[in-house]
Amino acid sequence: MKKILLWILAFILTGTLLLTCVCLVGRQVIAPGLQEDGAQVSDAVIREEKELARQRITELADLYGFTAEPVIEFVNEETLRDLHQEASRWYSRILTDGKSGEDVVWNPEGLEAVFAKDPALAELSRDEAESMILICTDEVRRSMVRMVLPLRQQVIGIGLQMAGKKVDLPNIIEFLVGVPWAALAISALIAGLIALFAGRIRFSLKYIGSALGAAAIVLAATAVLFLSAGIQSMIREASAGLTIQYQDVVSGAVLLTAVMAAVLLAGCAVCLWLGRKSVKTA
Repeated sequence: MKKILLWILAFILTGTLLLTCVCLVGRQVIAPGLQEDGAQVSDAVIREEKELARQRITELADLYGFTAEPVIEFVNEETLRDLHQEASRWYSRILTDGKSGEDVVWNPEGLEAVFAKDPALAELSRDEAESMILICTDEVRRSMVRMVLPLRQQVIGIGLQMAGKKVDLPNIIEFLVGVPWAALAISALIAGLIALFAGRIRFSLKYIGSALGAAAIVLAATAVLFLSAGIQSMIREASAGLTIQYQDVVSGAVLLTAVMAAVLLAGCAVCLWLGRKSVKTA
């Protein structure tokens, strides 16, 4: 009966350890967005988006007949960072207030002047040139916003208004951010109970080590299943900009998951080794 109870506690410990790890990964994804200025975008994302911006501007140039290079030079890394800052604040308002607020609008000074100097548009009549400058400027602005924030902002805003009547999103986010530490405390409590019911700490190491190893295996298997689910390919079909941001988030999450799985496996090996050594000594 005693062994059955210990294995039940070990099974529960596996669950709480796994919950701790999964919630820590979720916290890593959510926590940067809770900052006042939102999450900071990495240099790798900016570089990839700059290349994507080049492609989009080139496509628009072929469609509307303007010269692409001056516009590509205008949309530099600093400009993309400023746009990302606005998008980060938009995400942050959702997480902290449960409201999207005003839509992100990119309105940089000097873009219309770039088109006004374009020799391809200068060949048109004055009225046609002014009209094309406004059209091209608006198309480039909207394309860059869709690249950095590839979500329908108005739809998200309406959805948040409806959801806000049912749930308190900010409090739920705050609760989820605190879950990892609560789960870790529960894990420590269960490990203490295992040691208490085992009678001696060295006898409890087998059960605690088994729980650590099982949690590591399940965590690794969950990560593999997530990566092989084809989510990235679906996102790639929907939005190239979102794919770049998704890859950046997932790479950090996978690294943290690998570290936690390694720590759990190391803990498992140490506990089982010490437990076996103690039994031999006894």
